Amino acid sequence: MPNVAAVLKAEIARISRKEARSAVSPIRKPSVRYRKDIADLKRRLAILEKAGKEFHARLAKVEKAQPAPAAEPEQKARITAKGMKALRRKLGLSGDELARLVGVTGQAVYSWERGQGALRLRTATRAAVLAIRGIGAREARKRLEEMKNAKKAAKTRKAALRRRKKNG
Repeated sequence: MPNVAAVLKAEIARISRKEARSAVSPIRKPSVRYRKDIADLKRRLAILEKAGKEFHARLAKVEKAQPAPAAEPEQKARITAKGMKALRRKLGLSGDELARLVGVTGQAVYSWERGQGALRLRTATRAAVLAIRGIGAREARKRLEEMKNAKKAAKTRKAALRRRKKNG
């Protein structure tokens, strides 16, 4: 007759394996799926990293082929309150006319001229001021006339559209 202790030990081992299998089986399928997903993500990451390296290599070639853009000295020009007042007088314009030319309000020009030292302007405004620095009084008047005519034409178009909508 077999040893009772050995049989009992074998039965306990069998039951514990069965219990462990039943506890692990619900986790097994998701675990396999996650491993597959992780492997797929690793492959995709490797492909993207390779494409990124190729892109950077091409970009480096393009940057090397193109000459470095020279910094525009005009953009670094210092615009002061005193300079704005002098520019307005040189062009023979009122504050409102200069404001229309630059694309700001008359109040902005007034506050610029009353300021102290270098003015802190937005990039677009700075570019507009620097653009009119090199023109003369005649050119400034010509540009104001063109702006005035363009505004009248826009009003005429709007009025015509309103009439069309109203009439049918």
